[in-house]
Parts: sequence; C-alpha cells; structure tokens
Amino acid sequence: MGSKPPVGSEPEAGGPRADKDERESLSLRSAERKILFSAGLILAGIAVSGRFRMLPGAACGAVIAWGNFFLIRKILEKAFQGGDSIRKEFIAQYVIKFLGLVAVVYLVIRSGWFDSLGFLLGLSCLFLGILLEGVTRAAEMKTR
Repeated sequence: MGSKPPVGSEPEAGGPRADKDERESLSLRSAERKILFSAGLILAGIAVSGRFRMLPGAACGAVIAWGNFFLIRKILEKAFQGGDSIRKEFIAQYVIKFLGLVAVVYLVIRSGWFDSLGFLLGLSCLFLGILLEGVTRAAEMKTR
C-alpha cells in the first residue's frame, strides 16, 4: 500500500525508442559541436597565417555552414519523431532549406562583400566537422 515499484520497472516515457532518439539527437549535437570546433580551427588558422582580410568571409561561411547543419538537424529530428515514415512536408522543408542555402551562398559570393576564398574556407567547416565526428566515432568503436 503506497509503495513504489522498484526503479527501472516502470516504462519510461516513450520507452526504448525514446532512448534511441535521445542518443541519436545527442550524436547530432556532438557533430554540431565538432562543426563549431572546426570553424574555430579554421578562423584561428587564418588569423595565425596573417590573412586578416579573409577572416570576415570565413566567419560568414562558418555561420552559414553551422546554420545549415542546425536546420538539417531540426528538420530531421521532427521528421523521425512521428514514426518510421517521413511525411511530405518534411521533404518540402528540406528542399526549401537547400534552395535557401544556395540563394544565400550565391548572394554572398555575388555581392563581393567578403573574400571568396575565406568564405569557402568557412563553409568547409561543415565538412571538417562531420569528418571529425566520423573519426571520433571510429576511434570509439575501435576501443570497444
């Protein structure tokens, strides 16, 4: 009477699927942190090399790359919350995000406000961050 069931005997809100979604979400957040880390490395490398004219373009590219990944993460998290099937609205959101990215990159390059090489280096932090995440996961898998 009034006693609680032992810890772990109650199903968690969402059960095993919620745990899996949480782990995947955490792994995407880990990739996001690696993207920000690689952006910092790129900006530091440009500053150390003394090419200060490239810094604003690299910073702009890094912000766009991070924003792109952030939106991808949000869209995919929503898409896979509802179950195994992906609804058409999420595909539309993804396509709109992609077209918006293309438009922003085009406008930044076309405007001439930033150094093009610096901007492209900043955009590359997305690739480097994902590469870092893959190397980190491979190393973790090897140590298990």
